[in-house]
Amino acid sequence: MEDIRDILRIPGREVMAVTKILAGVDLEKIDSKQCRDSDIITVMIHTRGFFLANIRCEMNHDMYRQILSGMYGGGMPPEEERALYINEYMNVVCGRIVSKINTLTDSVSKLSVPEYFGENDPDYGRDEQAYHIMLVYRNGQGFVRFIIQFEFQQNGGDDV
Repeated sequence: MEDIRDILRIPGREVMAVTKILAGVDLEKIDSKQCRDSDIITVMIHTRGFFLANIRCEMNHDMYRQILSGMYGGGMPPEEERALYINEYMNVVCGRIVSKINTLTDSVSKLSVPEYFGENDPDYGRDEQAYHIMLVYRNGQGFVRFIIQFEFQQNGGDDV
């Protein structure tokens, strides 16, 4: 397997790159203490295969509006379409992360359908045996945080 450090660098690069391309939002990496834990929008996605992960994306309302507006081409999409846009953002960001990890490790991992929780806080548990990384970024008053809990399947993800 590739060096774990090479794998761990992928999510940070891809979150910043995809957010810029997809929504036109430049992200600046910040310390997790610089963002609030209230009034956040949550989306989750899971992977299966070699890279087995729970990926949670949390953002405040300002970042939510920035991403939606950028993806919509300015302005805001209709209320009933907003969850679809945020789910698509999560799908594209995480798809790039998983694709890069698959290429680097010559393995197979697949994504679930993103789950939009809005302001509800899903409890997905915490596996103390798994790796955990937290990536936090901001743009103006907006922040986005990705919490990734993952492990590598010993069988190389043959069950995908």
